[in-house]
Amino acid sequence: MMKKILSIVFGLMLVLSPTFRFVEAVSFSGLVPECNTGKMQVVPAHTETQTIDGKTTTITVPTSYQYEQPCDFNMVMSLINKVINFILVDLATPLFALILMYVGWLYLSDMGSAENVKKTKKILGNALTGYVIALAAWLIVKTILSTLGYNGPLFLG
Repeated sequence: MMKKILSIVFGLMLVLSPTFRFVEAVSFSGLVPECNTGKMQVVPAHTETQTIDGKTTTITVPTSYQYEQPCDFNMVMSLINKVINFILVDLATPLFALILMYVGWLYLSDMGSAENVKKTKKILGNALTGYVIALAAWLIVKTILSTLGYNGPLFLG
């Protein structure tokens, strides 16, 4: 009877815990950065001089228009940054917490069985190894982004 009650309680925790995570007031702007938005700015006509094979030519660049927030390299890097943060913060961390709860439940409900303790330790080791690998991958990607010249936010969240 006790095992059935614990199973029901654990099941409810498993189902309701993501709900509690998203209850807090969070302004989520989406994964895709907002670019090519805002008013169009006029870039006036101007002349440029180019030297090709020793010949200098003057080119007149016509009037053009561009957005206040154009899509550029930083926007692409911002997209990559947001996707990685979403996967790591919003998916991997709660999943790791759920695995820890499951491991704790298995350990407490094993009734001293050596086989269950071994299974619990294996699950815990694999979960911890996976989460450490995910954090290391995050660190590597952040290092690459900063090396490539990304000047946006580099931290989780």
